[in-house]
Amino acid sequence: MDRLIDKNKAKSTLSETSKDDEGNAVVDYQNLVYNFDCITSDIADIYRAKKPHKSCDALYIKDDAHIYLMEFKNVRKSRIPKKELHQKAYDSIMTLQMAFFPKLSLNELKMRVVLIVIYNDAGIIEKEQDSVSFDAFKRKMSDLSKSQNKILFGLEIFQGILYKDILTLEKQEYVKTIHDVIFSK
Repeated sequence: MDRLIDKNKAKSTLSETSKDDEGNAVVDYQNLVYNFDCITSDIADIYRAKKPHKSCDALYIKDDAHIYLMEFKNVRKSRIPKKELHQKAYDSIMTLQMAFFPKLSLNELKMRVVLIVIYNDAGIIEKEQDSVSFDAFKRKMSDLSKSQNKILFGLEIFQGILYKDILTLEKQEYVKTIHDVIFSK
């Protein structure tokens, strides 16, 4: 399988893979990753008669036990289509197995892979305007429910089934808390 996919052709940066259709990057990091859309396209050409799969944007393989699939959305979370994310979550793990880990069972692979969805609520001009009192209410409810760790978009159905863990994070939260942990040596 390795010889059918040119992994070097698919190498990119996190910044490049996070760009939306207009060329705006969600994050500005030069960490090397795989452009997973490119890999998915190659797999579709081989196994699906060129019928495309849905896929995450980036793949980072830190080591055999720490694999990260990343999906970037340069929109508010209220504008993210759940159905599309579900298709990407499912298709991406299958593509990952075929392209990189064909000798691993899905059960073995799922214990190594984290799915991360990073959206850009704060950076979008059309951001929903909340009142100061409603913002305070939301913060208090967040503290009470510990929703910082809550998986959004209905993706929790895949945790433990297809993925070891799933994170859904606003861009600033990703930058402050997760990025350096993932890309540290």
